[in-house]
Amino acid sequence: MIIRKSALLLLSTVVSPSTAYFAQVNNAHVEFIAASVDNTDPTTSQSQGASKNSAAETTDNRPSLQHNTASSLWAVLENALESKSDMGYAAPKIMELFEEWVTQFAKEYEGVKEKSQRMLIWLENHVLIETHNAEKDVSFTLGHNEYSDLTHVEFKERMKLGEFASELINREEKVFNFLEYDDEGGVITEEDEGEGVQSSVEVEVSELSNYRLRGPTSSDSAVVVAEERKLQTPVDPANAPTASDKDEKDWHTDGFMGPIRQQGMCGACWSFSAIGAIEVAMAIDTYNAMSPDEKQGTLMKKGAKNDLGLVIPLSEQNLIDCDTLHEKGCNGGLMTTTFEEEEIRKGICSEVDYPYLQTQGTCSSALCAPVPGSKVKDHVDVVPRKTDALKSALKVKPVTAAMVASDPMFQFYKEGIYQVDGCGKVTQEMGSMGCNVLYEDQDTCLPDINHGVLVVGYGKDDTATTDLKTFFKVKNSWGDSWGEGGYFRLARYETDPTDPMSNWGECAILTLLSYPVME
Repeated sequence: MIIRKSALLLLSTVVSPSTAYFAQVNNAHVEFIAASVDNTDPTTSQSQGASKNSAAETTDNRPSLQHNTASSLWAVLENALESKSDMGYAAPKIMELFEEWVTQFAKEYEGVKEKSQRMLIWLENHVLIETHNAEKDVSFTLGHNEYSDLTHVEFKERMKLGEFASELINREEKVFNFLEYDDEGGVITEEDEGEGVQSSVEVEVSELSNYRLRGPTSSDSAVVVAEERKLQTPVDPANAPTASDKDEKDWHTDGFMGPIRQQGMCGACWSFSAIGAIEVAMAIDTYNAMSPDEKQGTLMKKGAKNDLGLVIPLSEQNLIDCDTLHEKGCNGGLMTTTFEEEEIRKGICSEVDYPYLQTQGTCSSALCAPVPGSKVKDHVDVVPRKTDALKSALKVKPVTAAMVASDPMFQFYKEGIYQVDGCGKVTQEMGSMGCNVLYEDQDTCLPDINHGVLVVGYGKDDTATTDLKTFFKVKNSWGDSWGEGGYFRLARYETDPTDPMSNWGECAILTLLSYPVME
């Protein structure tokens, strides 16, 4: 049976009179006591005053059920919320808010017991949200979303975060193709590196910014490198950077991003991150191949939705089923190794032809045609632990990133610049069983990265009410009810910390960065 609104009032039939529920959240201690109650109507036992009238009106509008069942439920809620009356936690209001949430997210529960359990979990999460938002000087706020009826442990298990994340495989044979940059903002040339390659071709700094691929081979030339970079970056005059521009970039508002996805009950965040990067890389290539008139016409179509209409949604399921050399389907993977595997494949099917199923199945890419332009030719890795390196890369295109996403606050992030003390700090000692090492001459273990996302820009919010104003903008795969329409802003620091245990970026966003180059 599917339980709906009216049956919520049967809660007391499955709650033991002596059961106590506790939520320890941000030093807020709430005790939900299922106290013994009599069979009197709750509207006759409330204290006098405005709250009595309000509660009575709400109670009188309840569906007609067994008298003792309804009175027990309301007594349980009132006892549970008595200590939080100053926050407006009256039973009728909580009931109303919960039912509004159930309707908004089309929640359905199998039986009274499940719904009663989920309501109590929702209530604990409501306390977390309200307590955090009531604090002073917070750079971000929390809000309810479709995950509000999950405990944090359940949420981590569903998303394969924290203790449920797959072990990161150490790959000693991994060769990183680092995007190099000049700390002083200049363009690195082959002559600067002593490679003996000189060119008479001048390349505009406005097109190259301060990045380059690590050394072409002896058969390459600066011309080839420069031309490849031009193809990677939109250079329309309307978007070309100038000396007077703000130090910011946002591929989302520029109109190049694909839709927000919902990974659901599958821990394949890596595939959503990789697909998002490939989609936008294809859109950039399409834009760059246009004539000036075509570009102008495309820019005029962007509209309020920040969509140029250039993205062809690709299939995450294609990667989940078929990229199995290093990736583990719904149990995790890495974006940089996904790009490596895609370099030997023929391209990726569309999302329409190969839809997402939230599970790993048999590879069926032979049953659909790859989308033209979806073959990965190469990929670029971004130097870790360097904010300026990521900023430089973001002027080329969005960058896939691994991060720590297992903090309870992150489950309910709503808006603002996310910053939590200690998020992304290294927790393992070198040589320990849980220590992961990927980079040559790495001086610490990697942070406990457990989630793949797509960094789409960076900027500064001068309207922010705290001292924290600079951020990276990131695309997530937890649906558009989460965060800022499926995106979030993560704290970005102008100066990288010197402590090797904590200089991997906020929530370790500077740990493992890469983007694809399309054929």
